[in-house]
Amino acid sequence: MTNKSQIAHDLSIAYINNRYGAEVRGKFSVSTYEGDVTGSGEVETERLPDVNRIRMVKVGTGEKHFFGLRERTTLVESGYEVDSIFANMIEDYYEAYSRFLALLENKQ
Repeated sequence: MTNKSQIAHDLSIAYINNRYGAEVRGKFSVSTYEGDVTGSGEVETERLPDVNRIRMVKVGTGEKHFFGLRERTTLVESGYEVDSIFANMIEDYYEAYSRFLALLENKQ
C-alpha cells in the first residue's frame, strides 16, 4: 500500500494542476436534426506564460512632459513573468501537502 506521504504529494500535485491549469472560456452551441450535427461558437484558452518570457515593467525616467504634469516612462526588464506564479504554486503545494497529510493522519 502507498504511504500517506506519497498520497499527500500526489493529491497536492492534482490540486496544483487543477488550480493552475489552462483557463477555458467561451460559448459553443450544438444542434442535431435528423442525424446531422452542426455547431458554432468561440472558445479561448489561456495558459501560463512561457518559462523564459521576460517581465517588463514601466518605470519613470524623471523627464516631464505634457506641460510638466506627467513623467515619461520606459519599459525595463524585471525578472520573468512566471516568477510570482511559481512562487504561489510552491506555497500552494506546501499548504495543500500539509493539509492532505493532516487529513490522512486523522483518517482511521
